[in-house]
Amino acid sequence: MLKIGVITMALMSFLHAGWLGDLFDNTPKPPIAVPIDMSKAGNTAEIVIRSDDSDKTRYFSLYFVMGVPGQYQITSKDWLEKFVGHGSIEGTRTPVMLIIYSLEKDKESILFLNKTIEAGGTDSRGFKLNGQNIIYANRWIDAIKLPQGKYHIKLENLQDFPELKEIEIYFAIHGGRGKY
Repeated sequence: MLKIGVITMALMSFLHAGWLGDLFDNTPKPPIAVPIDMSKAGNTAEIVIRSDDSDKTRYFSLYFVMGVPGQYQITSKDWLEKFVGHGSIEGTRTPVMLIIYSLEKDKESILFLNKTIEAGGTDSRGFKLNGQNIIYANRWIDAIKLPQGKYHIKLENLQDFPELKEIEIYFAIHGGRGKY
């Protein structure tokens, strides 16, 4: 009976100290994509993430969904390609504000980054969303190294783009070991 009490006390010490806390932490880690409506200024996308690798650069992007292979294509794809840009066409700059708070246990959140960015550049790729392949045009926002920890990340659209009302757009965060 004494052994059970000692083992229980030892486990409680570990849990109280937070040493086993990450085993039960279900905070999402990149890659992750959340929807954002870019049709009106002031619209936001927010997510809390966990960064487990301080050496990885976190890439922040906007994904403009162009279609699902074999299912449908956006009927006005030409104007969207001109908006996002492709080849020699630069596209429309997209002003956004990226705000990142570092979240520490039992402490107030600390402002890590507050930056206004004219998002630009483009790349076309595909990604999986809810298990479905999606074709998208990528608009680069920024690349930042996030030390190990939890972060509350907010992206705010700073300009009205009413033509994007019906376009599926995602704020995406992923990681890698290089610069884009």
